[in-house]
This record gives sequence, C-alpha cells and structure tokens, in this order.
Amino acid sequence: MLCRLHVINYALIDDLKVEFGKGLNIITGETGAGKSILIGALGLVLGMRASPDVIRTGEKKCTVEVIFQLYANHPVLALLGAMGIDADGGELIVRRDVLAEGRSRCYANGLAIPVRVLRDLGRTLVDLHGQHDHQSLLNTDLHLDFLDGFGGLQFARAQVKKMYEQVVALQNRLIEKTAVAQRQRERRELLEFQIAEIRSAKPEPDEDARLEREQSVLSHAERLIEIAVQIEHVLYEDDQSVADQLGEGAHLLDEAAQMDASLEPIAEELNGLRYGAEELARAFGDYANRVEHNPERLMEVADRLETLNALKKKYGGDLSRVIAYRKKAEEELALSDELEASLEDIQVKIDDARRAFAACCKKLSSGRHKAAGKLSKAIIRALRELGMPDVQFDVQLERRADPQGVIACDGQRFEAGPRGIERGEFFISTNPGEAVRPLVKVASGGEISRIMLAMKTVLARTDSVQVLIFDEIDIGISGRIAEVVGKKLRDLSAAYQTISITHLPQIAKMADLHFAVRKEVVEQRTVTRVVPLDEEARAGELALMMGGEEISDLTMQHAREMLRERDLS
Repeated sequence: MLCRLHVINYALIDDLKVEFGKGLNIITGETGAGKSILIGALGLVLGMRASPDVIRTGEKKCTVEVIFQLYANHPVLALLGAMGIDADGGELIVRRDVLAEGRSRCYANGLAIPVRVLRDLGRTLVDLHGQHDHQSLLNTDLHLDFLDGFGGLQFARAQVKKMYEQVVALQNRLIEKTAVAQRQRERRELLEFQIAEIRSAKPEPDEDARLEREQSVLSHAERLIEIAVQIEHVLYEDDQSVADQLGEGAHLLDEAAQMDASLEPIAEELNGLRYGAEELARAFGDYANRVEHNPERLMEVADRLETLNALKKKYGGDLSRVIAYRKKAEEELALSDELEASLEDIQVKIDDARRAFAACCKKLSSGRHKAAGKLSKAIIRALRELGMPDVQFDVQLERRADPQGVIACDGQRFEAGPRGIERGEFFISTNPGEAVRPLVKVASGGEISRIMLAMKTVLARTDSVQVLIFDEIDIGISGRIAEVVGKKLRDLSAAYQTISITHLPQIAKMADLHFAVRKEVVEQRTVTRVVPLDEEARAGELALMMGGEEISDLTMQHAREMLRERDLS
C-alpha cells in the first residue's frame, strides 16, 4: 500500500505531504489547480524520466519521497533482498532528488540505487494509468502472465518453467562436454608433447628473474670488483681517505666541544660518520671478495634462460602461466576418458526431459486457449458496461514454427521456452467495423484508463501490483456511465489500493478518502495544496463539482444525498 507522498519544490509545490489510505482514494480540484502535478511527482519517484524543468523556480533541487507498506512475500521484497536493501517490517521508503544541473539521485530505504532499479521497483509496486506509458497491461511481455493468472494456470506455468530449465541445463552440459571431448581428441598428442616439454624443463615461479640478476652480475664481475675495491680505498685505505679526514674533523670538533659544550652532539654525529665510513669500506671489501668471475656458470645461466624464454614464448609470457598451462593441460587429459562415457548418458536424460517438457507445454497451452476465450468475454462485458458498446477484445496466442523445436503438434515443430509454446498479446477494437489491433497501438488518454479499469476489474488478484493510479479516467463520459465507472473503481479498490483523479461527482462520491487540490497565492507565489476532506467538506466539494462557484442549497442537498446513496449501495 502507498502510505505517504512527500513532495518538496516540485513545480508549484513547495512542501506537500499526502497520507493515502486503503480502498478508493479520490483526488479532485479545479482545472489547473495541480492535480496533474501530483501524478507527475509520483511518476518521477517511480522511475520516469527526470528533467530539471520540474524544479520549483529559484530552488536548487526537488525531492519526491513515497512510503510503501508491503504485504508478506511481495515480489519487491525479493528485488530488495538481492540488492542488500533491508525492508524490515515491510516498509519501503523510496526517494528521488532532481538537481538543477540535470542529474538525479535515487534511494531505497536510504541506499543509493540506479534509475534503472528505481524503474523496476516502480513497475512492481504501482500501475499508473494516464497519459504516460507506465502501465503493466501495455507491456506485451506480461500479457501471458495476466492470462495465466486469470486461468489459474500458475502451477502448470511453473512446471513448464521447471522442465524447460532442466532441458536447457542438460543441453548446455552436453554441449560443454562434447566440445571438451572433441578438443581433447584433436589435441591429445599435442598436449602430451607440451606437458612432457614443460615437465622436463621443471620451471619454477620467478626463476627467470633470479637468473637474469645472476647473469648481469656474472657478466660484469670484473668491473663490479674493480668498483668495490676503488670505493673501499676511497673510504678507508687511501691516504687522506674519507675515514681519515672525518677522523681529523672529529678530533678538531672534540677540542672545540671542550670549549663550547653545545658542540658535543655534533661531535658525536661526526664520530658516527667516521665509523660509518669504516663500516662501508669493510662492506665493499667483503662484496669484492664475494663476486665470482665464473665464465662456465655464466654459460649455464644463459642456456637456462634460453630454455625458459622459449617456454614463455610458447605458453604464456611468464613462468607462472607456463606452469598453469601445464596443470590445465594435465586436467584436460585426465577428463578425456570420463567424458566419452558420460555423453551418451546425458543424451538419454535430455530425451526424457524434452518429452516431459513437451507434455507440460501442451497441457499449459490447452488451459490457455480455454482461458483466452473466457477472458475475452469478461473484458468485453466490462468494457461495454463502461460505455464502450462496440468494443471487441481478443487474446491472440501465436506459435512460431521451428524445424528444431522441442514441441511437435500435427506434424510440425514449434519454438518453446520457459513460458511455454505460445506468445500472447491482447488485441482490441473500440469502433464498429474495425478489426482488432494490438492494444498497445490503439487507445490513449481517458479511453486507455477505462480499458485498464475494465481489465483490472476482471484480472483482480491475478497480478502482484497492488496500487493502481488512474489519471483522468472520466474523459468523455458522463451520466450513467460515470456511475458505472465509479462503482467499478469502488469494487476494484477491494482488491487494490486505488487512487483516482476525477472531474465527475458520480465518481468522487465513491471515495473512501477524498482529497481536494487547491491553488493558493502565498507571499506573492502560487502554491499547490492538497487537503483531506471530512464528510461535510466532501459534500461541499461535490456541490462545487456540480454547480460551479455559486453553490445553492439545492446543490448541497443533492451532494449530501449522493454521499448517502454511496453509503447505502
């Protein structure tokens, strides 16, 4: 259920909160008061396209927030869980901010989400029927879902999906194993040669890097020894070496420190430098003794590097990849004996699963054809009650031929998938003499809202969306048909929370909750307000809808009588 709508700085709205309730929520108001602004704000937070043009003049952003209370096992809970969004207690708070620079930010229970996810949530939470294309019944992909729900075919549909997934899983397994087996048959001799080549070389991770460092030292051994000895002499061995000069400096500084105690720390540092020079000299002496001039070892290292580089060039660029390639090749060979025996077993399982899948598809198809006729008649009957006497409605089920298809009927094979053998689509004609055409291409405006009302009445409790919003459902109707539309909305609100904008008192009188949209001027700026109406205010609003600005006693009496009729009906 949609519990609250909170809108800030959207068009003519500065800060508006509307508390919706169960049943039928009616919104009325004069033309231009801002009823369409409410629908626009709701559309925004349900994922429709955002534009900075909707931001109230002078403001940096607008915000629309809605609070939903979800029933147990609502499909949205699974979506939220998959995204790690907590909906403890079934409460969902969705918010969207639109910034003046054109960006928008979306949140679900405080967690940032992409607009795409917001749109998915919106489709699952609300059907908004009006001037925009945010209607599940106009999504042809869902027509089979509605038909199956109407026909009580959910279990048969689930069985079809289950068997389809089994067939696909087995086929994918067969394809994968067949490909592996074929590769192994073609590659066995090559793999055996490659494994033997790598095994014989016995490469180790990072061995080449170590050998390259050793090769560089061996290649430059004489010069490295020469440099080390020279540094040793400069630091310690030569006359006037660094150590000697530092020693002389230290001696002088010691004398100075006896005259100025503040120089003592510096004297200690200078002594440390002298000892450090001596230590470095010994280190370079040791290094010169360690470096070995060994031409034989240099040749061994060069030969080994040549072998390793050849392996890297053939098997992957570095020794880790060479070793990984050998392991992968060994695993591939180990599988070859097992795979050949398993292929035949998998094919037997596929044949069994396909037969079971075909049987489930045919059973579901039979149920759909029966349900399609009943659904068509029910919707035609509902639409004619709503003032469309010449309407025709048809649920068309289409099968697509496929020579390789799983399902065979009357000597021909057809495509089949997780939803069965058919594709389904709703077709309609609203005028006499015209052939039925796809629903998505025919109706618009108020007419589409009436079509949706009829469909939802027939399909009540067969889909997961539990909040319906009808914008301008009364366009082009009046009198008796308006009464029928009002009663249909009231009946529908027993199964769905229903929110409807209307201009007609015959519809408005059916409300469980009635809101009036008013436009006011506050501090020389126009502001849209939404006011919940009590019983007496409702009578005044109905009288205003019937009689205009001048409301007579007779009109008020008539309005109160309409409300009493509603309570008695």
